[in-house]
Amino acid sequence: GTKAYGVHVRQIPTPAREDRDELRSEPNFYWRQEAQLRAQAEKADWSWTILRPTLIVGGGIGGAMNLLPPIGVFAALLKHEGLPLGYPGGGPKIGCAVDVDLLARAIDWAGSAATARNETFNVTNGDVYVWSELWPAIAEVLGMEPGEPEPCSLSEYCDDKAADWQAICEKHNLVAPDLETFVGPSLQYCDFSMRVGMEEPGPPSIVSTVKIQTAGFHEVMDTEKMFRKWFRHLQDERLLPPA
Repeated sequence: GTKAYGVHVRQIPTPAREDRDELRSEPNFYWRQEAQLRAQAEKADWSWTILRPTLIVGGGIGGAMNLLPPIGVFAALLKHEGLPLGYPGGGPKIGCAVDVDLLARAIDWAGSAATARNETFNVTNGDVYVWSELWPAIAEVLGMEPGEPEPCSLSEYCDDKAADWQAICEKHNLVAPDLETFVGPSLQYCDFSMRVGMEEPGPPSIVSTVKIQTAGFHEVMDTEKMFRKWFRHLQDERLLPPA
């Protein structure tokens, strides 16, 4: 994803484009992988395509970088205590996300499109988001009032809430596993993504998708609708309480 542009170490260009080779000055195992891929392809009758998705959102659990389970657990715990869902993050930052189903269709397209052969593409939903602007929609789909902003580390808040989560699961007849298994290390990533503890606005993290659209993949997804879709999925699967 955007680590190809050095987002983990510096401000990336706005928007980041696939053809800016000067960014390869940042050490990254991506480049060694790509060099090996190119070398092998020259000896064989196959092509390659590199996709660079932004924040991936889907229905998986227990991962290190899936934000739905930690947000869902955080909300359920607050609701269990009779509290509204205040936004816990810090200063605003503009970013991009991609629906995992859309990404899967992009992978499928890349496997057969002649215009995708030996090319690199950014993949996003096609719009941008700011966490605080999404928060009312997230609160609504989880059946809560958004509340006033309330800076809070999700990882610290949930640290001693295993028994409370178990009580919530029993109350709503959920099939979700214990708290640690459900969220994985994603609580820390959620704090990072929402800039918990940082009051100043963050640098934008936006990539261009002009290249993949020009090559023939035109799908887009409203990011707010994407979050609603996947929270409802977790509710339907009885992994989160119903709204």
